[in-house]
Amino acid sequence: MDTSRYSVGVQSKSVYVQGGTKGIQKGAKGSPHDALTEERAPNVEIYTERWEQGLDLWTGEPLKGGALIDWENQRKRRNRLS
Repeated sequence: MDTSRYSVGVQSKSVYVQGGTKGIQKGAKGSPHDALTEERAPNVEIYTERWEQGLDLWTGEPLKGGALIDWENQRKRRNRLS
């Protein structure tokens, strides 16, 4: 089937998620994108801290096995680039 004649419009999530979900207020000032960014900021900080310490991002438990090896390799590459 030739689908070249069809087009699908795509928009970012911040455009169609407008309040009422995950604590974002409908009357929030600024764009929906700003509200989502502000909502996610604490999680990003937590994930950053966990990664720096070699912990699983989701559980906070120490990395093991292949995940630990991957983390160590990423740290080595990052240190060489700095």
